Amino acid sequence: MVCNCNYNKIKLLYKLSALAAFIEKHAIRDAEKDSHPLCAEECKELKQDLERHIEKLRLAVEGLSREGKFE
Repeated sequence: MVCNCNYNKIKLLYKLSALAAFIEKHAIRDAEKDSHPLCAEECKELKQDLERHIEKLRLAVEGLSREGKFE
């Protein structure tokens, strides 16, 4: 069984990835389509921030896995 901390990392990866995909697929396009450049820019910045955190979590999970500490 996965410990709570590692489970949380996986769940965060899943949820943040889904949110980043939603922003890319819907939020940015809708803001641009509706001529809301500030909203589109905010969504782009948010997506970049999410992607940075997604990468940190991915590296943490990968590192623990390689060390045999992903329990």
